[in-house]
Amino acid sequence: MKQLDVIFKFSLILLCCTLFIPTKQVLANQGIDKDMEKQLDSYIESYLEDYQVPGASMAIIQNNEVVYKKSWGISGESEEKITAKSPFTIGSISKSLTGLAIMKLVDEKIVNLNDPVQKYIPWFTLADEQAAAQITIKHLLTQTSGFSMYNGLLISDKESLGNDSIKNNVKSLSDVNLTSLPGERHQYSNANFIILGALIEEVTHQTYAEYMEQNVFNPLGMKNAAADYKTAYEKGYLSGYQSWFGFPWKTSVTYDNGGAPYGYIAASVEDLVQFIKFLSGKSFDDFLSNYSMNHYLTPHIQTGENRYYGLGIRIANPESNDKMIWHSGSTPDSHSEMFYIPKTDWGGVILTNKNNQLEEEGLYYLKLGIINILNGDLPVDVPNNTPIIQFIILGLICILFVICIYLLVNIRKLRKKGLWAILGFVCLLLLIIIVPLLLNFVQSPWRSIWMFAPDVALLTVLTVILLAFNGLLALRISFKK
Repeated sequence: MKQLDVIFKFSLILLCCTLFIPTKQVLANQGIDKDMEKQLDSYIESYLEDYQVPGASMAIIQNNEVVYKKSWGISGESEEKITAKSPFTIGSISKSLTGLAIMKLVDEKIVNLNDPVQKYIPWFTLADEQAAAQITIKHLLTQTSGFSMYNGLLISDKESLGNDSIKNNVKSLSDVNLTSLPGERHQYSNANFIILGALIEEVTHQTYAEYMEQNVFNPLGMKNAAADYKTAYEKGYLSGYQSWFGFPWKTSVTYDNGGAPYGYIAASVEDLVQFIKFLSGKSFDDFLSNYSMNHYLTPHIQTGENRYYGLGIRIANPESNDKMIWHSGSTPDSHSEMFYIPKTDWGGVILTNKNNQLEEEGLYYLKLGIINILNGDLPVDVPNNTPIIQFIILGLICILFVICIYLLVNIRKLRKKGLWAILGFVCLLLLIIIVPLLLNFVQSPWRSIWMFAPDVALLTVLTVILLAFNGLLALRISFKK
């Protein structure tokens, strides 16, 4: 009997050990081991090297704890070393914070999502006054107001530094026509969140920056965040780099007070870690009511296959284990990605201080690869940073330049008038249509192209000049006696 008693006790001990010793899978969900850290380091640093990003900062959290936090490189303005406290302009992640500010006002019963904007901003108007009266706060938050992307870009990145910049931007919309009826379809537009910024100012009698500081940044512990030029620089914000043919070039673009609600909030990795903790629901329980929190993160509008838009936030795969709450952001000299995955409790943010519109998909794929590594899968391949489009345009410029030299050298010898007349008219026709075609293709005004793809803009200007020169030379030869 004693032997049976010993065996029973030993078996019980083994069972307890089995129950309470974590398995490898559980351990993987409690942080990052050395091998995973090395894999992340190698993957991220390979991206930074290939894309020639001068400065970046990143953090990953799980179980409300930071399990990975690193920074690389320097800033653009004074080449200071980047740290986790260094504020970057976070681009459209600013929309998520503006949406959060609106939900705070909803909680306080200062505004109602279904109220028309004009109830709070009586001076807000458009070319179609009836359409302007139909736009609600929820239309703006879900990007279904009827403003096009082009409408928003026209009043974006103005580098305005005044305290009335947001209000002035909204007033400049008075002659704009909507491209769809309010509530009819989703169109991503900065105009929506500029109007929300003005609404915050109207109902709180504070500047947007003051309200965000007191009611969003401070309560969430976002110590380095700012929403205006002066405060951002006081807290350490420094400009970044624009990309020319893949190479970083210190930007000439400055901060834009008028763009803070949609894209110019400055924040550090440490600040956005605090925001992700809020999104996880494990911190700051008293910041929003459960109703407002759920409404904020509800996928209101479908924007693609398994992709939805909430109230300033993006949601992917909402009905599956792969659900992800996220947003990306870009300004002319910065690019960022932020995500939180409820099932695995992984959250992360990566901020970089270099940008070009044609390079932006690289950081998106880097984010997906990081998530794969965290889940124990193979990382995705990040597209190579090869400026193919720029090289194609450059090749065209070289051909036009050779033709130009040929025409100049042989202007007195050439005789085939019909051929040169055709060439001249073709060049002038291309000259007339090339810029409108480009603007229509990218759905952006020229100013935005110059800021977000300056190399493409410069090459386009050179192409236009050479087309004009060749066209006029060819026509002169064709009409020569």
